[in-house]
Amino acid sequence: MHRLFFRKKERTIEKLSWHQKFLLKKELKAKCQSFQQLGYSSVNENELMNYLVSYRWKKKSPSSIKACKEDILHIEPNEFFDYQQLIAQTSSLTIKDWHDLTDLF
Repeated sequence: MHRLFFRKKERTIEKLSWHQKFLLKKELKAKCQSFQQLGYSSVNENELMNYLVSYRWKKKSPSSIKACKEDILHIEPNEFFDYQQLIAQTSSLTIKDWHDLTDLF
């Protein structure tokens, strides 16, 4: 059984092993394609993984790779974009620092 082992304060995508990332890649890609079919063309695998590791799995990570895969496939767009909004609101960047706003129009 593969488990995701995170140290409490080190839950970032960089802390996943290459093997864990490899095992989750197919589901991340499928979820990105699903978002694109719904019209959300700017979502990528890296952003989704960062959302999972730093937010969705922050307090309780799934017990196995299989559970991680299932969880990825059940992400709803509003859950992901609520996280993106939270990141934007707590970021120190100003509107002048944003380079690509084309997705908003």
